[in-house]
Amino acid sequence: MGTQASSLVFGHVELRLAERLLLVDGKPIALGSRGFDLLKALVNKRDRVVGKNELLDEVWPGLVVEENNLQVQISGLRRVLGAGAIATVAGLGYQFTLAPGTHAQADAPAPGVPQPVAAALPARVLVADDNKVNRLLLCRSLELMGHRVSSAENGREALDLLRQHRFDLLLLDLAMPELDGFGLLKLRAEDAALRAVSVIVTSSLGGVAPVARCIELGADDFLHKPVDPWLLKARVESSLARKQFADLQADMLRRLLPLAPAQARRLPQAVVLVACLNELERLCALQTPQETMELLSNWGTLMLDAVASSKGELVQYCGDCLMALFAESSAAAKAAQDMAGVMAGFNAERLDAGQAEIRLGVGIASGAVLLGTALPSGRVAHACIGAPALLAQRLAQACAPLHLQLLMDLPTQAGLIEHLHSVPVQLPGGGEAYTTRSR
Repeated sequence: MGTQASSLVFGHVELRLAERLLLVDGKPIALGSRGFDLLKALVNKRDRVVGKNELLDEVWPGLVVEENNLQVQISGLRRVLGAGAIATVAGLGYQFTLAPGTHAQADAPAPGVPQPVAAALPARVLVADDNKVNRLLLCRSLELMGHRVSSAENGREALDLLRQHRFDLLLLDLAMPELDGFGLLKLRAEDAALRAVSVIVTSSLGGVAPVARCIELGADDFLHKPVDPWLLKARVESSLARKQFADLQADMLRRLLPLAPAQARRLPQAVVLVACLNELERLCALQTPQETMELLSNWGTLMLDAVASSKGELVQYCGDCLMALFAESSAAAKAAQDMAGVMAGFNAERLDAGQAEIRLGVGIASGAVLLGTALPSGRVAHACIGAPALLAQRLAQACAPLHLQLLMDLPTQAGLIEHLHSVPVQLPGGGEAYTTRSR
């Protein structure tokens, strides 16, 4: 039987198993005991999807642990390693996705000299810069990171390449002939396909105004020239990690949502769950637009995972609100409890980082609904029509003033399994609903 390597390297990540030490970009990262055991399990089984129950048994042996503990630990590892390092496979489990590199060498690299490494997120990158020296040096640095790189001498050429080929990231100079960087950013903002490409602006323009203008036009980051190689590497990996995270979410949505219009069907008995991120306006006033978008991405990932784990069918998703269908009240209630559990851990992390907590509202209602899809103007639209859908939305929105995370109607409450019991609640606008507690 072969011995297990004591040190494993995946691009910018090194895992020293014997020392129980994690290094990211050469810097030690503090992980709790459970977090390290979870990472070790995922890395050792990286050739396949690892089921949630298998991970719970390995990381918490002999203990009865709720699944949301696993989800919180996964969220923490993604924050350290990058959002795309661990993929969620709906209904199955998780898989470690970083590509393996070479083992760490005994001799340390010379200080201040970037070393060629296997990129954690190999990508297609376009460099747009009219200065040949800058363009060649940026391309070389990106190639050393393991990326496939193309280049353009001006904004017009860059725009043509973006429309002809798929790129993950654009490094964009501002002062270019034919079409400058600001003009390209404006055109990108008007094209949904181009908006999928992350943008890092590289410019020698000084002051805050150019940076602010680029961010307003949708750029993800800004680097002042001359570009520091280490800072370039960090910003590129960060931007690509965010993009891969968004791509994983889109892939999850494609798996959960039907890909083509379906014949309308009437369900005589369905359980509708609506989950909302309440008081989003309050959060928007406290943070930057980029922070709000990242929050929505993280929130959506956690909510979609809870729906998939309870075998729900996603019907609608619009960033800060989703609607899902379940066959049984108990399955919907479990999804709601999972959502509340991961939100508790997520809010604890936000508070530790000095950020405002987020407030979840979940409404569940049961009854007959009409479910179907349509193709208005070439787009796929999914609809769930009926009194339960409207009531679930109302209950989700009523959670905030009542300081609750879950409200359900009487038919849903009547279908709960034995280990859950309900408490009646008076709604602000009149009427009665129920919330649940574990025995």
